[in-house]
Amino acid sequence: MIAAEHFGCMVCCHQLCCRFEGKDCCRFCPERVRELCQRFQLCRRGECLCSDTDTLLMAAFADGDDSAFDVLYRRNCDWAINLAFKFLGNRDDAWDVAQEAFLKVIANRNRWKPVAKFQTWFHRIVTNLSLKRGRSQNQVSPFSEFEDEESELLGGEKGAVVESPEATLLAVEQEEQLQRALERLPERQREALLLWSQGASYRQIAQHLGCSLSAVETLIHRAKRKLHKLFDA
Repeated sequence: MIAAEHFGCMVCCHQLCCRFEGKDCCRFCPERVRELCQRFQLCRRGECLCSDTDTLLMAAFADGDDSAFDVLYRRNCDWAINLAFKFLGNRDDAWDVAQEAFLKVIANRNRWKPVAKFQTWFHRIVTNLSLKRGRSQNQVSPFSEFEDEESELLGGEKGAVVESPEATLLAVEQEEQLQRALERLPERQREALLLWSQGASYRQIAQHLGCSLSAVETLIHRAKRKLHKLFDA
């Protein structure tokens, strides 16, 4: 059974990763951590995803360690329920969405790729499911253009289009660049932009963040502007 408090990188790992761009950054970490880091390439381009406990637990689960999921569930269940509740306003519905989100994690363990921290990836799954349930309950679907996004996030295919290996690699590279840029945004800007990109209205985002509509507009505008600057750089 994995104990999260004893499962992680050394403090210096993140510093070495940023300094040497992921080269041998885990040489002082536990052997199991080094194995997972190398297998899933958790440290690259100055990132150190293996220093994030939840991401490391997800890597262990994807590697076949079922006990890692138990720890991951305990660490994130309440957070997922609270996130869904902000969208749905009903505790039972929020609990159902959280359980469905964890089922998707289980179902897609063999296709998981560490393009972002676990909670960033999981946040998008819970948000997507919450919005979908909300649309279903209201019998309205104003965001149909986002319906295939969930399968894309989980590694599925959209439609029947078969892409070349070069196109697939390019898409993965672009996704990684986007995730790195998103991680550099201030937390509220990132959260507002992600919700907006997944089809949430300004009113829904305002309710979720506990702010005014004008504040949401400002957050999204600043997030877009900063993303443009990051990509230009």
